[in-house]
Order: sequence, then structure tokens, then C-alpha cells
Amino acid sequence: MKIHIITTLLLLAFTCQAQPLVLSQKECRELALTHSEDMKISSNNISQAELDHKIARNSLLPQLSGSAMGMYMAPDMDFEGMSLSMKGTWTAGLNLTQPIYAGGKIVSGIKLAKLGVEASREQKRVTRANVIADADNAYWTYIAITEKKRMLESMIDYINSIYSQVKNSVDVEMATSADLLRVEAKRSDFNYQLEKVNSGLEMCRMNLCNVIGVDFSTQIIPADTTIVVNKSAHYSFGQDLIANRPEYRLLQKQIAISQEQIKQVRAEYLPTLALSAGYSYFGNMRMKGFADDGTGNKVPFSQRYNDDSFSLMLSLSVPIWNWGEGHKKVKKQKLAVENARLDLEKNNRLMSIELKNAYNNLCSSESLIATAEAGERDATEALRVMSDRYEVGMCTLTDLLEAQSQWHSARSNIIEAKTQYKINETDYLHAAGLLE
Repeated sequence: MKIHIITTLLLLAFTCQAQPLVLSQKECRELALTHSEDMKISSNNISQAELDHKIARNSLLPQLSGSAMGMYMAPDMDFEGMSLSMKGTWTAGLNLTQPIYAGGKIVSGIKLAKLGVEASREQKRVTRANVIADADNAYWTYIAITEKKRMLESMIDYINSIYSQVKNSVDVEMATSADLLRVEAKRSDFNYQLEKVNSGLEMCRMNLCNVIGVDFSTQIIPADTTIVVNKSAHYSFGQDLIANRPEYRLLQKQIAISQEQIKQVRAEYLPTLALSAGYSYFGNMRMKGFADDGTGNKVPFSQRYNDDSFSLMLSLSVPIWNWGEGHKKVKKQKLAVENARLDLEKNNRLMSIELKNAYNNLCSSESLIATAEAGERDATEALRVMSDRYEVGMCTLTDLLEAQSQWHSARSNIIEAKTQYKINETDYLHAAGLLE
């Protein structure tokens, strides 16, 4: 009984594991974003930047430090018949420092940290768009190969039916063995193509499993097999779209960071002013010697000292001469700002080209779909006509197989055109900064 229960549980577990995953494009994106290690790294980078911002803001607050020291000094020190013993003397204290002016370095550091937070958030937008683009590409490629497999399977069924007809005709000597060989060659060709498609499909399936973070043995059934084409008239291209791209905004942040770093460099060569307060306590300091008891006699005495002290200090540090080091460092940082601006200009042009190409590819995909659909309609009608004629003996087997090949080619074209359109659509949204 126990073995039977275990066997049943194993079968149920296997059944659950073998359950195929029905996946829509939206779900594919969500799973990819949830699984992506790059997205997790981006989130961690934002948390790090936010902590850096909090640390930078703490620089405005007073800093409290404590210290303690123990001392053992031998031999004792003699002073005119008395000795000072510092064997086991100790001291402890607290120091509070409040920066008043640091040449603007603290304020600039806070601004730099805030820019770091903003830059890390833009970087996460870049990562998010890349993950979605990779997920869409894997998803639609898998659909394209899946549809091609279905088409080939249907064509093999069709060829098998033709093979049966021709074989029957050969048996009654109404067709030749050459006709049967011709059909067999066509069937072998389709079987060969199906093997190649199956191999490619397995690779695409495993790639999709990797992207969405599921087990590599998971069987996936795409839900979005009906492809809707959005007319390119709904899309556009222009500088306003590029300005919204996270890559563009990152470059802008880099310019702002470089400008703030100029202030950081200058601050290193400006006066600094700080106020500090300290409190210390020392103990176990002993004084030994002889004292007059009032009658002229010297008597030994020993006294232990414990005391405290308080201090208040205003410190000002003014750099006087550094052989032009500060001026050179500021000039160097200004060149970094100029490089950041040039980098923005260069990449702005490249992003404009990328957006224009993505838009053109999208428009081209629409034309290809229209052409492929017209070709499929013509090929479907030609195959129907040839099938009817072949049944009544009004066309040759070669004509029928040729019509069938044309239909197969037309159907392949429309599958490729529609899935490539969806990939091009994602590429356009990516280039336009709209892939959120």
C-alpha cells in the first residue's frame, strides 16, 4: 500500500512538472524582468546610491568621537623631593566637531550623491528596456519557428495523402513509378526541413526558458499566435523621443556630475572652518613625597589625582601655495566636462540614426506583410485549382507539387514577415525610449 502511494505521488509530481506553460507576451516580459539578474543588480545599485546620498548628507551634522588611553610609566619622575607616579594612569574623553565651512565640498558632495541616485535609476530604465527587448525577441522567434513546424507538419500530411493517391494510381497502372518517386522525394525534403525546424525550435525554447527563468525542460505554448499589426502612422520619430531615452538622460547626468566635480576640486583648495568641543577625564595619577608637619619634622605623604577638563576650539585652515596644483586640476576637470558634452552630441546623432532605421524597418515590415498576404492568397487559390484539376486528371503531378511548393514558400514568407514585424516594433519602441 505504501509503495502504491509513493508511486502515485511520483506520477502526480511528474504530471505537474510536465504541464506546459501557456505564455503571453505580457507574461513573458514580466517573468523576464522578475528573473533577470541584471535587474536585481540595477536595484542594488540604486540602493547603494541612496545610501551614498544619506552618507553625504550626514557630513552636515556634527561628528562625535571618543578616545581612551592607559599608561604605565617607569621609573617615577622626581621633582624637588617629590615623585610623580604614572603607573596605571588612564584618560578618556569625547570630542564633538561641527564643520562650518568646507569650501562648498560638503554641499557639492550631497549634489553629486543625488545625481548618482538619479543616474542609477536611469541605468535601471536602460536595463529594463534591454531585458524586455531580449524577451520579445526570444518570444516572437519561438512563435515563428513553432508556426513553421505546424505548417510543415500539415504539408507532410498533405504530401502523405498525395502519396497514397499516387500509389493507388500506380497499383492500377494509371501512374508511373516515377510519379511515386517524385512524391517520395518531396516528402523526404519536407521531413528533412522538419528535422531542422525541430532542432531550431528546441534551441529557441531553451533560450526562451533561460530568458524567463524557468526550468529548461519546460514546454512552452505561446498564447499570442494571432499577430496584430499596428500601422506605423501611429508612430513617429524626433528629438523629443530621443530626449526621453534613458541612455540620453544618462549622458546628461554625466555632464552634471562632471560639473559638480569641478566644485569638488576647487573646494580642496579653499579655506575650511570648523568648531570643536572636547571633554576629557584622567585618573590614577599619584604624587609621593615628604611634607612638614608643622613641628619641623618631615612626614611622608601620598596623594591620588583625578580631574577633568573642557575645551572649545575654532580651527581655520587656509591653503596658501600649492604650485598651481589646484588650477591644473580644475582645468583638467573642465576638459572632462567638455568630453561629456561631446559624448552626448555624438551619441545623440547615433540614437537619431538608430530611431530612424527602426522606424524605416517598421514601415518596411508593413509592406512585406501586405505583399506576403497577397502572395499567400494567390498561392492558396493556385493550390486549390491545381488540386481540383489533378483529381480530374487535367494537370500533371509536377504542376500540383509546384503549386504546393509555392504555397509553402508563401506561407513561410508571411510567418517571417509578421513575426519580424513584432520584433521590429519592439526595436522601434526601444529606440524611441518607449519600452517601459
